[in-house]
Amino acid sequence: MSNLTSTLILLAGLGMTTGRIEAAAPDLTEFSIEDLMQVKVVSAAKVEQALQDTAAAVFVITADDIRRSGATNVMEALRLAPGVEVARIDSSRWAITIRGFNGRFANKLLVLIDGRSIYAPQSSGVYWEVQDLFLPDIERIEVIRGPGGSLWGANAVNGVINIITKNSKDTQGGLATLTAGNEERAIAGIRYGGQLGDNARYRIHGQFTERDGLATPDGRDAGDDWRIGSGGFRLDWTPSAKDTVVAQGSHYHGNFDQNFVTPTLVPPYAEQQLFPVGDSGSSLQARWEHRYSPAEQMALQVYYQRENYSDAQQRADLETFDVDFQHGFKLDERQEIVWGANYRRYQDHFEPARLVSFSPDAQTTQLFSLFAQEQVALTERLRLTVGAKIEHNDYTGWEWQPNLRLLWRPSDRQRVWGAASRAVRTPSRAEEDGRTDFVTVPPLPETGGLPAIVALVGDGNFDAEKLTAYELGYRTELNKDFSLDLTAFYNDYDHLLSTERGTPFLESTPLPPHLVFPLYFRNAFSDDNRGAEIAADWRPLDQWRLQLAYSYLWSRPEQRAWSPSNRVSLLLGWKIKDDWELDAWFYYVGRVGSLPTLSPLGTVTVEPYLSFTLRLGWRPRKDLELSLVGANLLDNSHLEFVQEAYTFPVEVERSVYGQAKWNFH
Repeated sequence: MSNLTSTLILLAGLGMTTGRIEAAAPDLTEFSIEDLMQVKVVSAAKVEQALQDTAAAVFVITADDIRRSGATNVMEALRLAPGVEVARIDSSRWAITIRGFNGRFANKLLVLIDGRSIYAPQSSGVYWEVQDLFLPDIERIEVIRGPGGSLWGANAVNGVINIITKNSKDTQGGLATLTAGNEERAIAGIRYGGQLGDNARYRIHGQFTERDGLATPDGRDAGDDWRIGSGGFRLDWTPSAKDTVVAQGSHYHGNFDQNFVTPTLVPPYAEQQLFPVGDSGSSLQARWEHRYSPAEQMALQVYYQRENYSDAQQRADLETFDVDFQHGFKLDERQEIVWGANYRRYQDHFEPARLVSFSPDAQTTQLFSLFAQEQVALTERLRLTVGAKIEHNDYTGWEWQPNLRLLWRPSDRQRVWGAASRAVRTPSRAEEDGRTDFVTVPPLPETGGLPAIVALVGDGNFDAEKLTAYELGYRTELNKDFSLDLTAFYNDYDHLLSTERGTPFLESTPLPPHLVFPLYFRNAFSDDNRGAEIAADWRPLDQWRLQLAYSYLWSRPEQRAWSPSNRVSLLLGWKIKDDWELDAWFYYVGRVGSLPTLSPLGTVTVEPYLSFTLRLGWRPRKDLELSLVGANLLDNSHLEFVQEAYTFPVEVERSVYGQAKWNFH
């Protein structure tokens, strides 16, 4: 056990006698349905709105939802939201998307942390394993299902996830946390918040995580253990009544053991390798908001982040610099306008790697955009939203992403909304000028007796993928104890990624001599999908809360292999007494089927599964919370997903862990 873990155990023990008593965290049964429907969200319209008045498919995962679910990372917490597909590939890797097209690097989803994009432009996805967030610092997670391109730009195609952290004023004092169990070996974190003068508050935190590896389908240890350390700070300053400034930074360093089945040029032409992976990164971010009047405000945000990835696929350094400006004002009582501009620069450098190469190996790309959106109250109960974003990138030039939304309020407790949107997904570096070696074809007469590598190759002829989406939603509070949110959608995709066979060519390095069968990225594929999502919140008794999220997705067989038709999440919370609580979480995923992979395994079958998590929480003192959690209790292990390439199936195991949280000063 690490020194940090031992230190936190000691601190927890001392807290039994020295901890200052603080108010307990808000309980999920304490707020009424009306309160929850009035929760303010910002991601859907880039202006603060009540959840019930948002003309979009919005779901908010609150800090208490995360706590009561027993989740130990953001990825698990996202299972609470309808429409979000969450699947664990192995101990450290995840596949997460919204409304279809899931994969290791799902490329139609934009993920933000306090408005900072964590999108990886070299692969069009998110490295979820390095998002080692300190969960007690999260205020809420806003999940927008459906296109967000008119506000957030390219790659916000099927949805946006914005992880919003707490203001420093809400994290004053100290907090020590410890999680330990058979799979979660140790998650130890510490945070301290203080005050600088009368107008500034800050917090700093550090966290160390070590997790055990999972299991192979035949019951062996997969060996994919991993550990990551992270830390950060946040400063909230109000220099005047009209100005707020937020500065924050973070750093992480992780070591992961990840399994790959990689192609070789000698028999048996593929090998399984437990590859050591090292990832690290840092970010700095500042945001200034100025309120000219209650009807007019401005925001300027700047961030810089640097990341380093080193695995079997690539060895890359990436720097991102981003400047975002936004201005909002009301023309009159009926019209509200928000507009803004954004500039982003990516600078990358790739070192030679075994499986992936780029030409050139270093490049700088730029993206800039303008957006405007107007909300107009047509009548007292009818509101129209019209907006568009014009964006320029170095790969496909100008892209246009319009948006039209209508919200009708037939009564004080009901909302009906509809939307038509267009969004694009721009090419990644790999699709533009990369080469990825996927699988070896053994020597055949057709190959002249030579082994052959099948490689995906970018030659600069891949265009942006496009989506036209139509949505219809209904939101209601049937009474003070029950709310219901229904959404139906139809997505029409065009210019989707496909491949075109090129002319084979001979390579002499690396030895032995071999053929290369190139597959070039093209846009010759169109598709559609449709579905429905339900979110329900019910309080049958004062101390009970039931949260249901159901998602149905219809898609063609090619898509269905990666995205199951049915997903259900049911979280039941019961406050037994003032200091005892019990939570049960059922999570069902329908049949995924046989996943086609670019590996010697061909296809891998993923069966339906039902997971069950049980949490018992006890608060012996107001400043101390203890809990015991059992996750995936219904089976020894189950397969959730397999990576599309270099596939090595790994099953998620049953886990039991204890958690302690101590507030101190």
